[in-house]
Amino acid sequence: MDRDGVIIDYIPYLSQPEQVKIPQCAGSTLKQWQDAGYLLILYTNQSGVGRGYFSLEDVEAVHRRVFHEYQKFGVFFHDLLLCPHHPSENCQCRKPSPYLLLEASRKYDIDIAQSFFIGDAPSDLECAIKAGCQPVLLLTGRGKSTVKQINKYSTKIAVFNQLYETLELIKNHKTLECSR
Repeated sequence: MDRDGVIIDYIPYLSQPEQVKIPQCAGSTLKQWQDAGYLLILYTNQSGVGRGYFSLEDVEAVHRRVFHEYQKFGVFFHDLLLCPHHPSENCQCRKPSPYLLLEASRKYDIDIAQSFFIGDAPSDLECAIKAGCQPVLLLTGRGKSTVKQINKYSTKIAVFNQLYETLELIKNHKTLECSR
């Protein structure tokens, strides 16, 4: 899953730990995904490093804060896939390339076709489609802009307003649990 606009509130070029805000119900939602047997893996483009806006150490401090906040809910992220490059570098690790996602699927022996990629941007959807996993669009962060482009994809894309609604993908009932 993506980071900004999905598991934390979207702030362009977020670089300070104190800027991290966990969306309502996100902690309990990810705990339920985890308890259902899903590995939680983050995949984030952080071009602010490549652009010189902030350092890799700044990004690591933000991630420590994110992990600390989610640990309060008993949530553990199995991996963090990070591209720090400027978009013009044409690296293989920047979404929409599925390179790091496919590497993680091999590392953790994940059936990618039975996996979900939750994101808010076109690069997230394209990464999921290229990797062969199921794309999920949240209308948070950049999602409201992204949904306007959804018809260009031939793959079915699940769309949800908020992260907690994605529990419908793993639950057989409509009652969604939410605790802050």
